[in-house]
Amino acid sequence: MQGFWKKRLLAAGVLATVLVPVTGAVATLPGSSVLGSAIRAEAAVMTVHAVRTVDLRKTAGFANNVERKEGTGTSFTVLPGSTATWWHVLDSSGNIGYVIRKPYWVQISNTSTGAQLSAPTVVPPATQAAISLPPGVKMDPTLQPAAPLKDSTAAKAQAVLQVAASKLGTPYIWGHNEDRGQYGFDCSNFTAYVYHHALGYVMSGASTVQASSVGWQVPMADMQPGDLLIFNNGQHVGIYAGNDRMIEEGGGLGKVGYLSVAPNSYWGSHITAVKRMF
Repeated sequence: MQGFWKKRLLAAGVLATVLVPVTGAVATLPGSSVLGSAIRAEAAVMTVHAVRTVDLRKTAGFANNVERKEGTGTSFTVLPGSTATWWHVLDSSGNIGYVIRKPYWVQISNTSTGAQLSAPTVVPPATQAAISLPPGVKMDPTLQPAAPLKDSTAAKAQAVLQVAASKLGTPYIWGHNEDRGQYGFDCSNFTAYVYHHALGYVMSGASTVQASSVGWQVPMADMQPGDLLIFNNGQHVGIYAGNDRMIEEGGGLGKVGYLSVAPNSYWGSHITAVKRMF
């Protein structure tokens, strides 16, 4: 079928075959869930895939609009209408919606001209997820971290919490970071030190930079051990340790210690962002 893309969609109980000219014509999908709408073909077909379970949403945004859960490895065809934050996609079952455009959740698989949309090339997601670096981070080639890039998410979380716990009781001293040969830490130099020795990351030791430019922001409801926690838009930072606790430097303790981040606690009510770091 030279010069056309062919796609079979299962929607509203009707199996429809759509032939879309590569010239950019508009094809309408009669008998499908997108009746009356149109999908414009582009010269290149882009596919993306989920590297972990992701929400397919009816609209672009975090409103209460989840249509379904898409599992790890699910492949999507990218449609017109994507934004800087959201991919507009079609899954293999014919469901159309939006998935978050963050490499922690969804990564590009391939771009090909005239490809069969029903058979995209998929990069193994487990490998891609394990080696992804969060924004605002680079690797220190001179350091052997506790958990290398290839390690599992669980191993990385354990390494972060073990390195953090190894500094329990270390006093708060503003501007200090033991990576610079100083004794003690402030809150953000502590988090930078922990991610450096646990994961090999080199990142800013400024709390405002960690708040604005480091890590993948995730919903608070998805908080996981090892996440970087931002308080009051960068006035304080810590690391989530699980069970409604964080480990941090200062925060009223004057040293490295654990504090509650339960919803009814002081610090829990001041969380303004949760950053995924691996």
